[in-house]
Order: sequence, then structure tokens, then C-alpha cells
Amino acid sequence: MPAFDLNKTIKYSLDSAQYDLDTGKSLLQAKRFPYALFFAHLALEKALKAVVVKTTQEHAPFTHSLTLLASKANIEIPESMLDRFAEYMEFHIEARYTDDRKDFYKKCTEEFTRSKFNEMKKDYEWLIQKSET
Repeated sequence: MPAFDLNKTIKYSLDSAQYDLDTGKSLLQAKRFPYALFFAHLALEKALKAVVVKTTQEHAPFTHSLTLLASKANIEIPESMLDRFAEYMEFHIEARYTDDRKDFYKKCTEEFTRSKFNEMKKDYEWLIQKSET
């Protein structure tokens, strides 16, 4: 039996993930495109952490890596989704750290951001379903 409240930990991760996704939607509407993707990444990260806690009955690792979390999730994740998780890592790193931020900001056109945000939202919804079954 885990030394922590499993259900409380999962609920916290899922509630926090939903809050971050809603924040991302607000940033998308405000045309703050790089940060809309950053918050969508956070939502996916927390949804994955909820799945990891549920399936392993242990705390999720302290990481922002979607691919690492996916490898710890003990569920069958489609290869195409794993490829997208690797791609989404750019949204976490480039939005936060200044080295290549200018190039990343240019990449985040409205069309690019809306497309990626919608894609991430679908992946998020898939993870939420896995966390609840």
C-alpha cells in the first residue's frame, strides 16, 4: 500500500491539469501563442503524472519530459502519440528559456498554435480517459 493518498494525488494532478488547459485556452484567445502551447504541455504533463500514479501506485517522477512519463505510465500509448509527445517538448523548453526563444516565437503563428493546441487537447482527453478507467 502506498505511503500517500493515491486518490487525492490523482485528483490533484487532474484538477491542476484541467486548470492549466483552461489557462492555455485563455492564452490562445489572447493571442499569447507560445504560452498557450506551454500551458497545454503542462496539462499533458500533469495528466500523464495522474496516469503514472494510478498505474504504478507510486509518485510520478519529478520531470517535465512527456516521453519519460509516458514510458512510466504502464499503459499502451500509440506510437504516433509518443512521437507527438517528443515534439511537444519544444513547447516547454523553448517557451521558457531564452536561447532560441525568438525563433520559437516566430514559429508560433496563430494557425500553427491553434493546430497544435487542438492536437494536444485531443491527446489530453485520451489521457484523461485512461486516468479514469
